[in-house]
Amino acid sequence: MKQRKMNLVYLLLFAVFVLSSCAKTTKNARLIPADAAVVSIDVKQMFEKSKLGDNEEAKKKLLEQIEKNAKTQEAKDLVKKIVEDPAKAGVDLREPLYIYATNSGEQAVVGTILDKGDFTEFANAVAKEANMEAVKEKDGLQYLEDKEDVIVFDDDAFIISEGKKLDDVIAKFKNDDTKGTMADESEDFAALLDGKGYIKALVPMTILEDAIDAKAKQALPEGAELKDLSLLINVTSDKGVATINIESLAKSDAWKEYIKNSTDICGKIDGDYLKYIQKGAFLMYANFNGKKLYELLEEKEVFKQVGAESQKDLAKKILESVDGDFAIGVGQGNGPIPEVAAYIKTKDGSINDFAKENGLKPEKGMDFGYKDGTTYVAVGESAAFTEAKESYDKGTVKGRRVYLFCDIKTLSTLVSAIDRSSARQMEPVAEYVNTVEFYDTSDTAGEFVLKLKDTEKDPIEFIAQLFLQQIM
Repeated sequence: MKQRKMNLVYLLLFAVFVLSSCAKTTKNARLIPADAAVVSIDVKQMFEKSKLGDNEEAKKKLLEQIEKNAKTQEAKDLVKKIVEDPAKAGVDLREPLYIYATNSGEQAVVGTILDKGDFTEFANAVAKEANMEAVKEKDGLQYLEDKEDVIVFDDDAFIISEGKKLDDVIAKFKNDDTKGTMADESEDFAALLDGKGYIKALVPMTILEDAIDAKAKQALPEGAELKDLSLLINVTSDKGVATINIESLAKSDAWKEYIKNSTDICGKIDGDYLKYIQKGAFLMYANFNGKKLYELLEEKEVFKQVGAESQKDLAKKILESVDGDFAIGVGQGNGPIPEVAAYIKTKDGSINDFAKENGLKPEKGMDFGYKDGTTYVAVGESAAFTEAKESYDKGTVKGRRVYLFCDIKTLSTLVSAIDRSSARQMEPVAEYVNTVEFYDTSDTAGEFVLKLKDTEKDPIEFIAQLFLQQIM
């Protein structure tokens, strides 16, 4: 529907969300295609974290704004009903909302009906506000239709669909066969339901089918198909912290073997280089086996694909010298140029030799070389292998395969000295976010952790405040 038509719908749904207080169980998986990318939103949990229920002034202003924007008396009367009894909207937003998209171009929202009669009244008020025809009935179902958009509902659920014809959407409700839907004993969808996040997403890799070319598909592991791999995303939060967990769900032996082989390339971090890296704007720490990496690149014919077969011997020599921890840190120097320190465990000085053979040599402000089984580079005033006055805690990286850390404010300061326009883009983030971390939590999962400057507020409170500022 046109943006103007949907604005009031979203405002009204948000009002119900703010004022609601009880819930019931729903089962809407049969309305979601099995091959769809789907997002589940736990409105009840988000509402509790937002603390909007305790903000009477915000609720009052929200409803005043809806009445102000409403053009028809029906919409204004509906607002008054919602104030007196939120259930009168007929929508149960304390149950999960599912938003999905398919390769065929369909995008839809699936939700729960609390009361069909109330929802019909709600839909008719919205229809009149948007100059649409009132709710009609077909095959025992109610619907609204406006060009590419269709709203269909029965006693239990509703769909707001874009990209599907009315008859196709109605067929979803009429079909008792769950085959081809998320209700068809989908292990991936079951994993989505088991997640603890208030926002959860299931992204089957088949969603990329039309986006990658034949050459890219040839690079897939032997016997592996996109239909057998999905990503599961969970978003959780607490006071001052937001966590995004990402897990790969492999359903075939080919993918499981590939994940195992990829994992074997990255060993467990020892963390010995941390004592040389000053706490600063950015840290990346990992551990990898260069020999196994080269073997994987060779197996996948990567050198051939990028036209670098003549460089294979050199790449082999360099990569096979790498075996262990790799760390790079970026910090604030005394001048505009940041200080950088990088260390990598190597069996010999192949990388150092290659650099010198290509004309590079140590100079003031930049040192590199090979020492005690380590190839190193240091840019800035601090010398390599000098213990930092304030280093990172070794416990944060030990035993992991990869660890990334970013101090947003410090990074913004460094970027500002180099590129002011890029720094301006970071400023809104630096205003609220203190640090960002990423690390592996298992062989198939990892998570981003965002720590806010305000350690007393849940991130959802910030989002709710920003939303209210936009509509007030």
